[in-house]
Amino acid sequence: MYARVMTSTPKPGAAEAAIAEWPKHISVFKDKGLIAGYLFFDRAENRFLSITIWESEEAQKRNATSPEQIHGRAEFAKHLTAMPAPSTYQVVAVVQ
Repeated sequence: MYARVMTSTPKPGAAEAAIAEWPKHISVFKDKGLIAGYLFFDRAENRFLSITIWESEEAQKRNATSPEQIHGRAEFAKHLTAMPAPSTYQVVAVVQ
C-alpha cells in the first residue's frame, strides 16, 4: 500500500465548504485503486492534512496524474491559499 499525504491551508472562511466538498473529489478514485481517504483539520492552525491510501504504488502514481485528479485538485484549490504539495509514502505497518 502507498499513501499520498498533502498539507494545505484554507482561505479565510472557506474551511467548511472545503470539508463538505472534499469527499466528492476523492470518491471518484474508489474503483481506481483508492482504499481509503482521510481529511484532517487543525482549526487552531487553520491547516488541512489529507491522507489517501492506495492499493499499490502504480495505482497511486497513475491517479496522481489522471485527468480526474488534475481537475479535482484545481477545483478544490479555490478553497486554498496555495496548491498542496503531495508527498508519497510506502505503508509499512498497520494497526487495526
